[in-house]
Amino acid sequence: MESLVEVEKAFITSRIHYLTSDSCGYCKCQKERSGGLRAAPDNAGVPEKPTHITIGCQVEQMTCSQYDDFINRGFRRSGTFMYTGDMLRGCCRMYTIRTDLDHLKIIKEHRQVINRFKRAIGDETKTKGKFSLRSLIDAEKKSTRFHTRFEPSGFSKEKYELYRKYQVRVHNDDPEDVTPKQFKRFLCETPFPEREVMGAKGEWDRLGNWVKDPQGKLQIGKKRIGPTHECYYLDNKLIAISVLDFLPTGLSSIYFIWDPDFAHLSLGTLSGLREIQMCQELELGYYYLGYYIDDCHKMRYKAKFGGEVLDLVNNAWVDLEKARPLMEGDSFFALGDPTQATQEPERVSSEPSIHWDKPIQNINEALYEKPETYAQAKKISTEVRRDHDTSEFELPDVLPGAMSMASLKKSLASAAPELSSTLFIMSIGRWAAFPFETLPDVMKSYVIDFIRLFGYERLQETIMIVLA
Repeated sequence: MESLVEVEKAFITSRIHYLTSDSCGYCKCQKERSGGLRAAPDNAGVPEKPTHITIGCQVEQMTCSQYDDFINRGFRRSGTFMYTGDMLRGCCRMYTIRTDLDHLKIIKEHRQVINRFKRAIGDETKTKGKFSLRSLIDAEKKSTRFHTRFEPSGFSKEKYELYRKYQVRVHNDDPEDVTPKQFKRFLCETPFPEREVMGAKGEWDRLGNWVKDPQGKLQIGKKRIGPTHECYYLDNKLIAISVLDFLPTGLSSIYFIWDPDFAHLSLGTLSGLREIQMCQELELGYYYLGYYIDDCHKMRYKAKFGGEVLDLVNNAWVDLEKARPLMEGDSFFALGDPTQATQEPERVSSEPSIHWDKPIQNINEALYEKPETYAQAKKISTEVRRDHDTSEFELPDVLPGAMSMASLKKSLASAAPELSSTLFIMSIGRWAAFPFETLPDVMKSYVIDFIRLFGYERLQETIMIVLA
């Protein structure tokens, strides 16, 4: 059966993997409690000791528009690997966080960082009256010592050497591990199509002129969409690199590299403030800061930029300050009415994320700390596997952010007879659309895991790579 997927626009990916490890870059798996539940039921599948859990897939191709949807559902990319976590069972609670100028509250530290940097680039102007972030842009515009350059996310010896210096001196990485190959894989390689990687001249013109034309009065070129490196130069020396994804709804900060010799300039904080201002001036949308982990000092700094975090269960954004009390003690939170939380909320994967405008109440204890929740999901999971003749699923039966087993069973009953998926089978080097009911049992389980995490609509534009 021939595929109906348009290859140039297809989401091409491996199957979904559920990966566990006793190594975590945030907590070192040294926490006293395993998972995000204060009182985890025995049947919840929470590991006996803290375990780092990654749910992800190797993406060979996706558009920035597709990734924009994923990032608004709690996913991130590292090179070409896209991932999220297990909020119930993993060692750390990783919430997607985003902000904008309206959420940012300028604090003393911000003013000090900006004023120190302005002096470093030759601006001795004394700020009078109310402090404004735009004073940083004005200082850049006048400076003859400092400038930045936007370019595609490619490799250069100059960028690699700064990355190596940063990883070794700031993160104490073994120098032998910080190779050009690692740098390329982590911060240069992307799954995006060439047209988005390279961009159009008008896109680069607009970015290159935003400091000179901060309010976009000249409107040079079109909005940039694609992976980008912004290189910071002081006296023509590369001192920092901001690794960014320009997306339809905002600007995603992937990584920031700075020269340890310039630690006194607090370039990480400076770049965050500067990029929030750029989002405002160029009407880019939200500024995505990656994941926020409330009990990790490496991640708590993000709270200084304000913003909102994503409730995976409801696919809803909520103000960080309102959500933080619910995160105390490394607890997972899900919003709703505890008196009505008798089953997992239904999620429609095609609907965009919302802003939470209801009372801030946590249904974690009422729903996810009840053994009945897991027993019921297990019962339905067994029925789904029996009815559709599938292998065991990779994903847990109860997983915040994924379609519930109850919703899956209901939807599959009507969808399965007409459902097809496009697979590239590596053992025969062939790809085609296969009716779901004709697939081998293990491949059916791959498709169901995909549907639970990404939805039916995404499946129809996907080519999934499988071994056999």
